[in-house]
Amino acid sequence: MLDDAISDTPRIRLVERAGFPATPEAVSGARRWLRKVLDDHPSRDDAVLLLSETFTNSVRHTRSAAVGVVVILDAGGCVQVEVVDEGAKTPPCVRGHHPGDLPESGHGLHLVRTFSSRWGFFEERPRCVVWFVLEPPVHTP
Repeated sequence: MLDDAISDTPRIRLVERAGFPATPEAVSGARRWLRKVLDDHPSRDDAVLLLSETFTNSVRHTRSAAVGVVVILDAGGCVQVEVVDEGAKTPPCVRGHHPGDLPESGHGLHLVRTFSSRWGFFEERPRCVVWFVLEPPVHTP
């Protein structure tokens, strides 16, 4: 019975975590770091794009001095990335745009919602965590 319970437990391992200053210049450093962490993972490029968007949102909207990033992989190849900051006055949200509008900003969480398998956020005062999951690509013969 115990063996069945253990075999049903997902195998998750923390790959890496890092902290960066909450500055626009740190976004590129976070992208480089994630590229290195995920190396040849098939979801690397999508993860880097979505990290760039969520990290940028954190820098723009938080009152944090630093932004943390946590990367988790499971045995099936799913990647979860978490961006941790000290929160803002309002929770993260996807703003609606009218057709034909081309605003200069506001696309970050739209991209996260479009490209990730799942995403969300939670607040544990004083911190806020925005996370997204990327499923491994399906290979067709």
